[in-house]
Amino acid sequence: MLVVGTPLLSVAATILPATATTHFALEGLSTGAPVPAGVALRVTVKAMTVSGTVDPEYAGTIRFSSTARRALLPADYTFNPSVDRGTKEFLVTLYSYGPCEVLVQDINTPAIKSHVPSISVEPGPPVRFNVALDSATVAGSTYTLQVLPVDEAGNRTHYTGRVHFETTVLRAALPPDTDVSFTAEQETPLEFPVAFSSAAPDPKTLTVTDVTGQKLSGSASTVVSAGPFSHVKLSTTAPDPAPTCSETTLVLEAVDAWDNPVTEVPTTPVTLCAASGSSAAFVKSTLERSAYSPPCVTGILAGTAQVVWKDTKQEDVEFTVSGLATKAPLTLHFKAGIPSAETSSFSFSESTLEPAPLLIRSGQLTAQLTLRDQCGDPVTLPADKRLSFAAHPPLAVTSPVEDAPGKWKTSVSLPECPTSPSEILAVWPLINDEVLKSSGKQVKRYVLPQCSTVAKLSVLTSADSLVAEPGEVVEFEVQVSTEGEVTVTGGVLMLESQGMTVMGVSTSGQALPVKGKGFELPELSKDSPLTVKVTAQTTTQLDQTVSTKVWVVGPEGTLLTQKELVDFEQKDLGVDVGCGCQTGGLPGQLVTWLALLGVASRPRGGLRRLRRSERIDP
Repeated sequence: MLVVGTPLLSVAATILPATATTHFALEGLSTGAPVPAGVALRVTVKAMTVSGTVDPEYAGTIRFSSTARRALLPADYTFNPSVDRGTKEFLVTLYSYGPCEVLVQDINTPAIKSHVPSISVEPGPPVRFNVALDSATVAGSTYTLQVLPVDEAGNRTHYTGRVHFETTVLRAALPPDTDVSFTAEQETPLEFPVAFSSAAPDPKTLTVTDVTGQKLSGSASTVVSAGPFSHVKLSTTAPDPAPTCSETTLVLEAVDAWDNPVTEVPTTPVTLCAASGSSAAFVKSTLERSAYSPPCVTGILAGTAQVVWKDTKQEDVEFTVSGLATKAPLTLHFKAGIPSAETSSFSFSESTLEPAPLLIRSGQLTAQLTLRDQCGDPVTLPADKRLSFAAHPPLAVTSPVEDAPGKWKTSVSLPECPTSPSEILAVWPLINDEVLKSSGKQVKRYVLPQCSTVAKLSVLTSADSLVAEPGEVVEFEVQVSTEGEVTVTGGVLMLESQGMTVMGVSTSGQALPVKGKGFELPELSKDSPLTVKVTAQTTTQLDQTVSTKVWVVGPEGTLLTQKELVDFEQKDLGVDVGCGCQTGGLPGQLVTWLALLGVASRPRGGLRRLRRSERIDP
């Protein structure tokens, strides 16, 4: 039904409200508002009608875009009216420092959109330094090191602090610790001059570190190559002083101004000369097209060369290089009387075998060392040099004695077997605690242990008889005999007891005298075994191990026999306490008391064991 006088368009506009989506509203992003770089922002997209209300029926697909150089934006999303009701939250992360724009748009109806034209992305706090340096550098040249403080997202950021420089290059000129201030608006990184002097084929690292507690660092790597040829470096591999009669090597090396080896060398002959009138004699050379005309060697130097000399006279000889730029001459100090491993002799007088057999305990080897220098002349050590000998344990070596100029002796013995009886042991000389070596090979002689025992010990008392009650006096016997033709005098029987106290040791009814921590034995000889009786009293405590280790040592404490264990089985003490009860076990403390009482009550004339049926009246 139409109302008279009312325009149709007006009536239509009134009865048909605008409910379709016309644009988007964004919450969480706004024009001009700063946002932190690298932080995920919660952004809510709302489908809005022309009247400014949310359209719950919106079912379009939206797409995020941004002018930021680096950003993490949501994937395309299609609204679900039954779930989203026109509103959806997304995560947006902007990484690049500076202004940027964000656009949200319906991919099918581009006119439906929301545009944030100006967002200010602020850098975060500094987390590291980006360090830049030429990847290839030349020794001696100065380079610019660039240092840029950056945040977690890699943006240049504000930094104020002090930086420290260090490098794995052996020789380098680095800036001192420096106070710096940097702002994110600066276009140029911090710059510092650096120079390297040591060349190497592998990459080296330069590290910049904050030293104000901000825990920032960064590094760059570079390969440092040698500079241009500067001069010939003359050096030697010989010790100072150099032994007479030994081959002494001089090294000629083409280097740059910082002594780094170079390969590009002018093809000019080089001449190496020994001082005129010296006894130094040329031996050989690796110079190209080398020729020797005393006292000089001439040849072509292609990078590095070696020239070997020998001098039989004790003297100082100066060597000079000509033909190419060189630095100061080199002086070698040749000295006689330096012990040489190549000409010195080291042997065992008792055996020419290698390794030499050595019997445990009773055996002995005499090690003889004759010191000679490289010329073969005997060497008497000066006062500041001390000769000694070292050996693999358990070898024992005495202090050496010089019985003639340059001739030394020491005794080697084997007090006990090594952990592995078949192990080969070694003895070697030392001069001032340094080993005597020949071309890197240590001078030593080898010993093969012979681990047969000098004497034998066995337990005669049977295991069935090794039973004891608490507090009981017990006895057991052992037999000691020698092996082979050896006679042992001054032997000592050693006892190490647990849960029992040794009261005495005897043989053939005669008590053995105490010696140190043991008991002295009579002489032991072939076919005359010795029976030894040990008397001891066991502990009054129950549940305690009762045993004794037995062995024999020599007068000097060296082990003559293996150690044997005498192990007693301890029985519980059962007593009738006078109440008419059956005999049974008693508590430990009461047993201890009864055992002590029983021991104390024994007559002086003999020993009496407390019987199980015996009654103890209070």
